[in-house]
Amino acid sequence: AVVSTQDPSQYESFMAAVKHIAKANLAVAIPKNIHMWPASEKRFDSGFIDVWWIVQDGGMLILMAFLFQQHKVWKKCTMRIFTVAQAEDNSIQMKNDLEKFLYQLRIPAVVDVIEMTDQDIPEYTYQRTLAMEERTNLLKKIHLSRRQSKLEVQGISDMHRESYRRFSLIGDKVAEAVSEDQLSRKPLEYNVRKMDTAVKLNKLIRDRSSDSHLVITNLPPPPKDADCDSDYMEFLEALTEGIDRIILVRGSGKEVVTIYS
Repeated sequence: AVVSTQDPSQYESFMAAVKHIAKANLAVAIPKNIHMWPASEKRFDSGFIDVWWIVQDGGMLILMAFLFQQHKVWKKCTMRIFTVAQAEDNSIQMKNDLEKFLYQLRIPAVVDVIEMTDQDIPEYTYQRTLAMEERTNLLKKIHLSRRQSKLEVQGISDMHRESYRRFSLIGDKVAEAVSEDQLSRKPLEYNVRKMDTAVKLNKLIRDRSSDSHLVITNLPPPPKDADCDSDYMEFLEALTEGIDRIILVRGSGKEVVTIYS
């Protein structure tokens, strides 16, 4: 995981840090699975550094990938830049503009524009969103102590992998099945859309960057409401699931890359 969801202190510290950084309009880079990163003696003879440029934030993601390439570990890796287009976007023009921008910067990279179609939202996404909301509501109803919350927080990362018909153990309570009522309830459309985006992006990244040594993409903006913190963590889990080496990056907008840099 990006951060240990089994340790409440790490979970809370992570959310507090991300919110303070966003409020101060600062930049941050958050790596996943730092223990799986190559040692400084490692040399990749080939492979890719993939940038998934979802939010145009001034070019910090491209700059970071370029700086990685200057290091002896990643020097022989090829940079690939993927950007996502909606149905109404001109994909060919987007590709041409980005290639011209990189040429002016003298940054060699392969550019690919991925069209994300507005397909029907699969049942899996609804179930995963519903499980997330049920957990959030449960936490609101039960004022867990810090000690008790260690048991509950453990369910964040694996709730969607386990049966959606169970709740995690809370203190001395035995796990209870989710009622048919709860399963028939529709999750909030806002949450479904966010989860759907995270799941679809994750699939695109895993399909296109399965052979990549490193993936760099945008960090979603954190929620202002503290009650939504656990939802945010679930969105991050959905976005990064199955990707062993990834960096989530938030640019402040001040790190603008230009031909005069």
